[in-house]
Order: sequence, then C-alpha cells, then structure tokens
Amino acid sequence: MKKMIMLLLTGFMMMYGSMIFYSIPAKAAEEEVSRTIRENSTHILGNKNEPIDTTKIKVEGGFGEIFLNEATLTSGHPEVTIGATTITVSETGKYLVNFSYGGTALTLHVFIKDPSETEYVLYEENFDYPSGALPNTLELKNNVGATGGSAAIDNGRLFLSPSTIVLFPNYLEGFSNYIIETDMKMISAANASRWTSVLFRYTTENYFQMAVRQDATASNGVEFAKRINGGWNVPATTSYAEALNPASTYRLKVDVKDAVVKESINDQLLITYDSAFEYKHGRIGVQADNVSVYYDNVRITLPEDYIEIERHQFRQVVDVYQPNTGIVAPATSIVWFNQASQLTQLQGAIRPATAIFRMNQDLDIVDENGIVVDSLYNILIAIDGKVIPGFYTDDEAIATALGAELSTYGILDAFIFSNNEDAIIAARVEHSVLRGVMMYSFDEDQELTEENMMDIRRTTNRAQAVASVLPLHMVDREKVEYMQKRLMTVWVQADNDESSHYQAILSGANGIITQTYGKLFITYAKFPENTHVRRPFLIAHRGKFLGENSTAPENTIEAALEAAQNGADILELDVHLTSDFEVVIMHDNTTFRTAPDFPALTLASSTLAQLKTINLADPQGGREDLKIPTLKEYFDALKDYDSVIFVEIKPNSANLVQQVAAIIEEYDMFDQTVMITFGASNITEMNDVYPDLSNGLLNSSIANAESVDASLTNLFSTIVPLKSTLNPSYGGVSHDFVDAIVHRGITIWPWTFNEYPVLNQYYNYGVGGLTTDYPGYYKDTFNRLVMKSYAKELNYEEAVGTKLGAELQTMTGFAYPYNPEYVMIDDGGTDIVFDEKGEIISFVNPGTVTMMAMFETSLPDGSTINIVADFIEFTILEVPVDPASDGLSTGWIIGISTSSLLMMAGIVFMIIRRKKVI
Repeated sequence: MKKMIMLLLTGFMMMYGSMIFYSIPAKAAEEEVSRTIRENSTHILGNKNEPIDTTKIKVEGGFGEIFLNEATLTSGHPEVTIGATTITVSETGKYLVNFSYGGTALTLHVFIKDPSETEYVLYEENFDYPSGALPNTLELKNNVGATGGSAAIDNGRLFLSPSTIVLFPNYLEGFSNYIIETDMKMISAANASRWTSVLFRYTTENYFQMAVRQDATASNGVEFAKRINGGWNVPATTSYAEALNPASTYRLKVDVKDAVVKESINDQLLITYDSAFEYKHGRIGVQADNVSVYYDNVRITLPEDYIEIERHQFRQVVDVYQPNTGIVAPATSIVWFNQASQLTQLQGAIRPATAIFRMNQDLDIVDENGIVVDSLYNILIAIDGKVIPGFYTDDEAIATALGAELSTYGILDAFIFSNNEDAIIAARVEHSVLRGVMMYSFDEDQELTEENMMDIRRTTNRAQAVASVLPLHMVDREKVEYMQKRLMTVWVQADNDESSHYQAILSGANGIITQTYGKLFITYAKFPENTHVRRPFLIAHRGKFLGENSTAPENTIEAALEAAQNGADILELDVHLTSDFEVVIMHDNTTFRTAPDFPALTLASSTLAQLKTINLADPQGGREDLKIPTLKEYFDALKDYDSVIFVEIKPNSANLVQQVAAIIEEYDMFDQTVMITFGASNITEMNDVYPDLSNGLLNSSIANAESVDASLTNLFSTIVPLKSTLNPSYGGVSHDFVDAIVHRGITIWPWTFNEYPVLNQYYNYGVGGLTTDYPGYYKDTFNRLVMKSYAKELNYEEAVGTKLGAELQTMTGFAYPYNPEYVMIDDGGTDIVFDEKGEIISFVNPGTVTMMAMFETSLPDGSTINIVADFIEFTILEVPVDPASDGLSTGWIIGISTSSLLMMAGIVFMIIRRKKVI
C-alpha cells in the first residue's frame, strides 16, 4: 500500500511540475511593462492628466502581495487626485502619496511628465541653500561608508572635502537605469593621481563609480571602477584631453542602462562598459578621494526606453550539484539535451552541471531531431538555478540573436558551444559574459601532436572561448597536462559506459560530456578522499626555487635555470619597457632594491645600455657580475626546457604589450609563454595584437567576496568579458569557490604562497597552479605515478607472464620503480587474474581489459594524498599476430619484482603505503 501511495505521489508531483512549466506565459505577455512596489522601490511613473490604473500595480511587503487599489492612499498635493482605482496628477513633477495597509505605511514617489516628453526627471538639484550644513535630503559619509566625512553648501554649490561621500535622496535606489549629469570643479588634490567620482548603485563598500583623476590625461585618468567588499576592481580606463584645471568646471555624464555604462566629460564619450552586472540597484551620490571638489546642477533623468521591464528574475549564479567524491576538483559534468523528457532530470536533486541545448532560427529549443520542445524563455525558467545552460550553434546569426536575448534576460551563468569560432565571437559581442566553448573533431586514427594542441590553443583563444572539447580517444594524461600547463581548459566527449568514464577521469580533463552522468557520479564516489587526478603546477615566483636559499636572486636567468633544471612547471617573471623600447626583467620600476650598490635607475627612463652598467646584488652567491636580463636573453636561455613562462607585464602599457608579443613570435616561444597582468587594459591590448595567446588577470578583489555566489558574479562580469584565467591573491580563495569555478570552465591560479602549511592546504584545493618562492619544498615528494610503456595488444599465447610496471616520480626527475595497487575496471570477459606483483597468471577468454593504478603518498608535512596513473587498457587477441606487423613489442611489459626493489640501497625516499581503493 505504501509503495502504491508513493507511486501516486511521484506521478502527481511530475504532473504538477509539468503544469507549472507549461503555464509560463507567452513571450509577448512576459515583456509587458508592469510595476511592483516594494520597500526599497517606491516610485510610480505616469503622464500629466492621464489616470494611473492602480489595479495593475502590485505592492509586496510583510503583509504579502496586494494591488495598490486595495490600500488606503492619500496625498497633500492639490495636483494629485486619488480615485477608487486611479491616481491622476494635473502637473508635471514629483509628488508624494501616502500608502497604508495592514499597519504598513510607505511614502510613494509619483513622477509625472508631459505626454510629449520622452524622459522623467527623477532628481534635479542646484544646491540653492544658505551656505553651511547640508540639507536633510543629503546624507554624509566618509569614504568607506561610515559616519564621518566633511561637506557643506558653499555659495549655492555642494563642496566636498577629502575622504567624503555625499548620497542623494534614498528613493533613487529604486531605479536601476538612469542618466546622471552634474557640474564638477576640482580645486585641489594631494597629488595628480587623486580623484573624485560619481557613484551609483551604491551600498556601503559595494558600488560602481565614474572616477576622474586630477591628471585626467593619465592612461587611467578616467575610470569605470567597481567597489567590491572594500576592494577595487577597475575594468575600464582611459585618458581625457587635459588635466583638471582648478579654475574650470567640467560637465560629467554617466549613462546607465542595465549592464551598460557610458561615461562622458563635456559631451565627449570616453568609456563604454557592458558588464556592470554585480549590482542592479543602490543609491546615487558623489565622492572625493584626497581632493577638494565642488558639485552643482545635478540632474538625473529616466528616458522612457530605460524603464525596467518586469519579468522573471533569473538567478545570477546556478546552484550546481556537487557529486559525492574524494577526487580533488572533479571534472564538471555536461550532457546534451536530446529530448523533452530530460527536463525532469535537469530539475532533479542529482543533476549534471551543464546541459547543452540546440536551437532553431527562432531561438526555440529543439530536440536532437530538430523538433521544437519549447521557447528559450520557458526552458530557461524551467532550469533556472538548477543547471548551467549551454547553447550549441554554428550559425552566426543565431548566435547573435541568442546573445542579445540572454543579455535582455540578464543571464550571467551560461555557455555558448560551437565548432565555429565566429559564432562564439558573435554571441559574445551581444553578451560578453557568455563563456565560449570550442568543439573539435578528429579522425579516429588521427594523432594529437604538440603542434595540433597549439593550433587548438590558438583557435580557442581567438574565439574568446574558455574551454576546448576534444574526443576522449584523442587525449591521455600527458596531453591533457601539456595543454593545462598552457592555461587551456580541456573537456572531453566520453562514451556512456563505466570504462569510458574512468578513462575521462584519469586523463585529468576539466570536464566530461556524457549522457550517463548518474553513472559518472557513481564512479566518482568510488575514489577515496584527496585523490588527485591532476596535480597543481608549481610556479617559481620571480624564478626562485628555494626562496632566499635559491642559488641566484629573483628575476635572473641564473635563478630561472635552477628552477627549470629541478622541474619547476612554470617560471614567473616581471617585465618593464626601457626608454629605448627594450623589454627587461625586474619586479620593481627602479633598481633601488635589487642593486643597492649602484645609483638607482628608473627603468622607464633608462636605456638598456645604462641598465647593463649596474650589477644586481647577490646575497646568497656573492657574485658581482649578475646583470638585469632582457626578455630576449631569458627566452634564449630557457627555450630548451619544459618549463612554461608566465610573463607578468607590470605597468599598463600598450607599447610593452606589443613588444612582448613581438618577442614571443620572434623567438618562437608561443608554446612556452603566457601573459599575466594586473591591468585589464593590457589583456585587452594583447587580445587585439596577439589573440592566440593565453592570459591571466592578477587581482585581489574578485575572489575576496562575502560568498561564493558573489565571487562568481564578480568572475562573470570581470574575467569572462576579458577572456582570461583568474589569478587571485590566495587569501580570498576558498575551497568551495574552487569547486564552483571548475564548473565554469575557468581555471584559477592563486599567488603567492610562502608559508608551508598554507601551501599544503591549497595543494588539496584543486587549483591550476601554486605560485611560490619555494617550489623546491616539494622536490622529494612522489607526486607522479606513471605506467611504464606497455603493449596495447597481447598475443593470446603470450599473455600469461606479462607484467604491469609503474614508477613513482618527483618533480626533479627522480624515478622509483614500484608496484602500486591495481584496480580492475572491466576485465572484458577475460576472467583475467593478476598476482600481487601485477603479473598475469591466468585468463579464460580474449578481450579488452581496463584498469587503474593508485598510490597513497605524503606531502612534506606528512599529510597523505592519493595519486593515480593514467587509464590502463590492453587487449588479449583471439588470434596470435606477428608483433613486427604493427611495430608492437613482444607484449612484455617491463616490470620489477619486489625482491629487486629491496636490493636498491642508499636511496632516501618518503614512507609510502599501498592502499586498496575499490
């Protein structure tokens, strides 16, 4: 009986869910302009002498939801007439209406324009008050939003002293879109880099602003900036034609519509930024940094076409299901949406991270046969907050329309998949937060060479895509690692069986496309805690291998060679441009710290010849002939090593970016080079002059938010439009955030770890790499388990006696033969049996055998992790074949016995224990 009741309940829930889904209004209805009044959004818009229908205006509060005509409304303005179901106002302007319902009282702000006008005036203020204290309509704060600051009315103008914010009336926070105009006159500044700003969508320590420096001619003289939890993120900068003259008044204009912000001075458009997604509402005001400034003639207007359309409010961040597993940062799961019945699965508790949808020219979602399932809007509502939507198209027109539509809906967490790089670019032109995914296909017998992989890197980067999808049969652990080290995110298209899932997992890929995601999650659950299917790359900060004990000082070729020769995966360096346009390697912009025995030189104002006259200090080695290297010299010395080079461009400089790009090409170092920088403008410039290259944005605020969702929103609006990786200061990076970012196709490369406990902690987070002065801390750690070369096919008559062989390896290249724990995935019907040494002792039938190997090792602090080898697969042939016919060996796998291991003397290694996993 209980079972029958459960079946009935399940059926009813499925039917009810279907009813909810298909009751979603049609697109024409959903875009009808409507209005809902809330405590922080109390405005009503109307035309002079035209009745406002209060039966169509909703009010939400602690009492629930009512229509405005159900409340008691009064007004002290004689121009306002309140009827049973209408409000009519006889003149233009702003009027107050008192609202009362169920003990709740609100003041409503009614804005009225003439029917012939095309905009509403929301706020107009010329500060025509007696000199002295601010009127009570303005709110004074210090520059961090606390009590304080200093401002006053001075001869009919608003005067702000340094470190002050003045906020305009709080009813303005109910608006998201508007045009702000104001006069500004800066009369003094502590120095030329200090600024004043118009801020908007403000809450304490979280807001947007247009900032203007006293020296507005600087490359960052005018900014669009984001204040995020007390930190700055500045995605757009430019220069103005002149420095601010203390005798001149400038007209500032900030045009804000949805996610697009336009900034102008004296009617000259200077900045257009299209990814202002973090904040939708907030207060409006002005701010003085370390300057004294006047503001006057403030006017805030709302054009008719800026009025927000009320529709479904989509979640900005999808709540991705995290499967139960011991794998560190397991690959994200992706499925194709092939049929309508999958919608129920996508809404379930256990669900894939991403679903890839196909569309027709009308943007209707279709199944794998091209049959319409439902509208894009309805499908988005059905999966809202559950699954990341991905959309596949090779058609540029469809991609363009899709980008525009998703931008209209405010969808931030989404992918665009394509085989056509121009389709991805077309979608991102309309909606820059869309994350592109390039899909590649190869012939079954085609080999993936390093040249192929670098072609994929070029194409993916040119497409502004974050990830590349490759057929699983094309990749293995070595190839995936090669690409990941060059800041490539690798996803694989797998089959739907368990062996294919294991192969995809053990390849170390960042994402797995499979229709049987439930089976994939079951496989995930079989791995023990702290299993690493990919290791974090070790990045030698400024080229140092052992910190202060390195054999040479920072940013020298000698230091880099020590790190490269000892197996550092990546070398990080800093570059500047000399006055004669040579690229030199140094962290600081002067030689004061690194060459204290010589007069300090400023790099940007010195020639290379002048810089070569000084010697760098070498406290460790005592050498007196160490010179500042050029990037050309560095490339020439490191070209034959396997280390990738992270070139950090220190200043914001288009010339420096162009020179670095030219040198990379001249020295044929594309396959070994990545650019990183704090300057978003540097990445924009590199994307223009050298779009093939991978870039990483260094920052301290994006991943320093109060929650994972807030951090991801920052990521969407800052990193994704730039098409870079996230390279944050590690302090704001949580384990949960790393788990979440995996599903977004973006890798994370935090810096700088110089405390061993923290380094070991983040080793287990699943980050792309760890930047540290001490990569040599791990030089004796066995963090690689590699299978020795073995035949993929074994003769039936020779299979017995074949032995699997493996070895443990350290970053320095030390290899230790070892027999790990082997786990059978699928014996292919062979009934194969191995002994404890990994030797085949019997089998019954021919077939294909798939296995995995695992080893429990220790980090230097004694904590244990599990490492795995690449997927093991071989076939026992039914009919013996001539090994010479296809270049195979005799089928023997080079192994080593336990007894021979015991004979190895004098080798100091870590305590290593075997552990059975399945």
